Amino acid sequence: MAPKWPFSKKSTPAVPKVKPKKAEVVEYERKEKDEQKDLIEDKSHLEDKSFLDAMALLGDD
Repeated sequence: MAPKWPFSKKSTPAVPKVKPKKAEVVEYERKEKDEQKDLIEDKSHLEDKSFLDAMALLGDD
């Protein structure tokens, strides 16, 4: 008959259940400014001489 196995399985300690924490929700308020809208609508760079010269070099006009 074979001898008893000398190595035993180690038992793992019980892991305590961790209660999930509620995520803290941070809300930000975006202030609307007309400055950004003015920058987007500004087309003055299209009338600049250096821009017009560059477009003349690149385009057929």
